[in-house]
Amino acid sequence: MEKIRLSKAPISAKLLMTTLLCIVGLIYLSLLLHVWQDTEMKPALIAKAYGSMESMELADHTHKYLPYYALYLLALPAALFMFTGYSEKMKRIFAVLPFLVIIVDIGAMWLIPYVNQVFFSWVLTFAGTFLALNFLALYLLDVYDIWLGKAD
Repeated sequence: MEKIRLSKAPISAKLLMTTLLCIVGLIYLSLLLHVWQDTEMKPALIAKAYGSMESMELADHTHKYLPYYALYLLALPAALFMFTGYSEKMKRIFAVLPFLVIIVDIGAMWLIPYVNQVFFSWVLTFAGTFLALNFLALYLLDVYDIWLGKAD
């Protein structure tokens, strides 16, 4: 991957990557709107919403949110990040960390009705916030490298 750099791509590829990242951003915003409408992103409302769910409904939510997070929202920005000029250490962090947070997020959703509604609603809130920050960081770092990175 050392030979392939986003900053060295032709303008057409840079435009494609940037457009794809923007579309992924819109997907994420639509997901945030959906979550906001359900819970206003308040831990008390999150506890109420997930606390009353049965395992089948939790499985449906998992089936819906897992691909949203892992494939639509983080796989593309994380994969593009592997072709940037950033350090290998940063690449390793973004290769693993967002996906670990997804597991925490989905796991907290499952633990709300069965273990502790208050605690795990806060875990879900923090995990969701951290996922948003991961996506934003990947988006900004990718776009910066695409357009302003050194093309050595």
